[in-house]
Amino acid sequence: MLHKFNVSTLNEYSQQFAHQVCDDFFAHNSVASGQHILNLTKIPQVNLFVISSLYDKWKADSETFRSPYFNFENPEVGEVLKQFMNVVSRHISVKRDAIEPILAEATKDALVLLIDPTSYFNEIFRNQPDFTVTAELVQQLRKYIRFNKFVPQAITETMGERSFVYVNQAIDWSEQAITNRADELEDTDQWAALFSEKVPLKVATLLKKVPKAEVEPVKVLEQAADKSFFDALDSDTPPIENAPQVQKAELQPPKIEPQIPKKDHVQVSTPIATPVAPSQPTTVNEAASNGNGTKESLNDSLRGDTSSISDAFQKQPITSISQSIPLNQKFMFIHHLFGGSNSAYETAIAELEQAPDFGTARSLITYKFASQHLWDMTGDVVGDLLEIVKRRFGQ
Repeated sequence: MLHKFNVSTLNEYSQQFAHQVCDDFFAHNSVASGQHILNLTKIPQVNLFVISSLYDKWKADSETFRSPYFNFENPEVGEVLKQFMNVVSRHISVKRDAIEPILAEATKDALVLLIDPTSYFNEIFRNQPDFTVTAELVQQLRKYIRFNKFVPQAITETMGERSFVYVNQAIDWSEQAITNRADELEDTDQWAALFSEKVPLKVATLLKKVPKAEVEPVKVLEQAADKSFFDALDSDTPPIENAPQVQKAELQPPKIEPQIPKKDHVQVSTPIATPVAPSQPTTVNEAASNGNGTKESLNDSLRGDTSSISDAFQKQPITSISQSIPLNQKFMFIHHLFGGSNSAYETAIAELEQAPDFGTARSLITYKFASQHLWDMTGDVVGDLLEIVKRRFGQ
């Protein structure tokens, strides 16, 4: 997703920055504590991304205590384990060889979030399991994000009481927030100056060189005794600071249409009009008129009736999605929508069958399956599937 960036240059700068920061810090310290890390650089976002990484490792380590031989669901065990892990978190102690690669990754993430927040949030959301973005994840983003922090805040507000949304929905909301609140985006030059105090930074060098016409402007602790170090972080802590019209052709006066010869066995009535000029006899296929002055053939008329009957049939409600999909259409769905996977097709159809209403089914298609299988929502095949789902719910 980092299509705007020269990834190798971005990685190289991040590593140089982390190396220089570690040189300066560990010249006077042997290990880094939690409070040290919160003030490790002049860029709070970098520091918080390091803390966020340690939090993920802290959670993973807590899971290693679990064993199939003991009941870790017991409330007493759970409370003791929680207290133990909280105490451990308040005694962070990281040596240089362990923190430098974490710092480099935090620097890269901070730069992406600063320069191109759309790419940052897209990457975060697309990497979530089950193609869902949970309320818990959004709260974690609010806690650890300072650059362009209005984005996770806007998602929280739009999400309301829902426990999760699908990935595409979260991406839509984040992109809307960035577009609608562009005046709140961080000043890239200001923060680049602080990065440059350690290692000179020119933002343009981190971006891919593209033709000029394609270039888009870049928008620019006190902890409670019974809590973990990570819970003590405050999510609201401020950072340092007109096409021409086409003329319609004039209507020609109506022509007298003589009766069709009887040998054709077709009777066509013609409007009575004052004769204007003689005209050629009308053929059978020109006999009917659509009322707008445009003649319609008998074949067209019959074809239209057949089409109307077919359309009406296609809109009849159905009781089962799977049983209403012909075999050839099923193969088309599997090939075009599910990458040739019959199991993926069957799983998706079963989930659509169980949806309580059309709104839920449409959300599954739009925000879950489309994201999971990279569907073109404007394509005919997706449209065909959606039409069948509509019939299932009487839409």
